[in-house]
Amino acid sequence: MAYDINKILAEYGDDDFGFSAVSEEDYNAVINEKADTVDEYSARLKEVEKLVLPFFTKLLKTADKEYIYWPNRKAAIEAQIQKILALTRND
Repeated sequence: MAYDINKILAEYGDDDFGFSAVSEEDYNAVINEKADTVDEYSARLKEVEKLVLPFFTKLLKTADKEYIYWPNRKAAIEAQIQKILALTRND
């Protein structure tokens, strides 16, 4: 028995399961954009690491001390915050 494919499509054609078709060119453009984004974020995370890990390393090296002496730290902290925000926000 042969089925009328057009009748079947008309009956079930609205169930798209949430996907759509795109051209290979469109697909490759999205893939390339995502690869660039991953590389960009990876580089940003490495820069954030360079800003944060020295602080934690110093804290770890002085873990046996009960107190931290850090006079005039406001300017240094604010500068680091600004550097981190420059890397993590796209504003």
